Order: sequence, then C-alpha cells, then structure tokens
Amino acid sequence: MKSKHIKTKRGKEVRSLVKERRKIWEAKVALGYAKLEKPIRHGWYKEIVLTENLDRYKNQEAIHEVYKLIDHVFWGKTKLDCEKAWDKQVSKYCIYRGLPTISKKQFNRLGKKAQRLCTPFQYKIERKFRTRFYVRIPKNVYKIRYRRAYVTHTKIIDPALESRGDLIEQRFNKAGYYNTYWKGGKYKDWGLSKYKKDKLSVKNKLAQLVKTYNNEH
Repeated sequence: MKSKHIKTKRGKEVRSLVKERRKIWEAKVALGYAKLEKPIRHGWYKEIVLTENLDRYKNQEAIHEVYKLIDHVFWGKTKLDCEKAWDKQVSKYCIYRGLPTISKKQFNRLGKKAQRLCTPFQYKIERKFRTRFYVRIPKNVYKIRYRRAYVTHTKIIDPALESRGDLIEQRFNKAGYYNTYWKGGKYKDWGLSKYKKDKLSVKNKLAQLVKTYNNEH
C-alpha cells in the first residue's frame, strides 16, 4: 500500500500536468491558421440558400433570423456522402420537408415574430418524448443546391507544443498516474467553462436532492 506522502505528491504532480496541458491547448489555439496559396478541393456541400424572393415578404427579417439558426450546410466527401448525411438527419427527425427542425433551446433564442414560423412536435427517443419545432417558411424563398468544398487554410503546428502534449498524455497512462488522473477531477478537464461547470454542479446537486426526497417519501 502506498504511503499518504507518495499519493499526495503524485496528486500535486497530476494537477500541475493538467494545468500545463490546458495552457498548451490554449497556446495551440492561439497559433491560428495560415492561408493556403492555392485552395485544395475537399468534397461537397449540400446547402440550403435563400433566394431573391425573400424580398417580397414583409416578415423577411423573421425568416432570415430562423434561417441563420438552422443547420443549413452539410458536408460530404462525395455527393453521395452528402445525401447520406442528409438522410441520417431526416431519420432522426432533424430534417422535415427539406428544412432542418430546431430544438426547444434554439426556439427560445428566437424573437416573437420568428417563433410564429415554428410549429412544435414530439418524437420518442430512448423511451422519452422530446420536443422539436418544424420551420414553416415559404418554399420559394429557399432552394437546396450542391457546392464544391475547398480547404483554404491549414492549422499552424508548433512541434515543441505537440511533443510536450504527447509526453503529458503518456505520463497520464503510466502505472500509478492513470488512477490518480481520473480520480483527480469530476469533469476530467474537458475544457468546460466555469459557467458550465457551475451549471453541471447545480444540476447534479438538484438531482441528488430529488433522489433523497423520493427515498424518504
């Protein structure tokens, strides 16, 4: 059995490595992208685009607000892959009559006029009923088309950061460090913001209170 001193020392080392890994990730993000001299062909987009007919409608601002919210671009290596990605969303009730549906959370972000263009419906998934919204906008204000996709930028890579990040990951997989790492943080350093961590914490505490109440009654 390991002494308390060794466990404490290893715990501090793991927390230090987690912080360093986070800084490495932030540094890699800050490097950004470099523009390619010549774009590289990379698959196809199947997309929903608005047409000039939108200008005929008085509620064009509401239509445009809904359009910006929906997922209107689907990528595939080939046109057939685009169709497969599209059909997969259709089978999940996420596309109806050529337009993606929206979630309740997305619906709540819309203004009053834009919300009038949405109709709620329920569907069953994993034995639970969930609510989504059909988007009802005139058919002549949008069209579906294919567009060639291109890679226009490449990620800037710093070999030193990549090497150090790999060494940290290897350290976490070593005997003695693996268990300490996975027990060290409730959210496993998933890159959650403080707001989301607090929200998850409150949600878990509420769930525990409800469970305790149900057990007592």
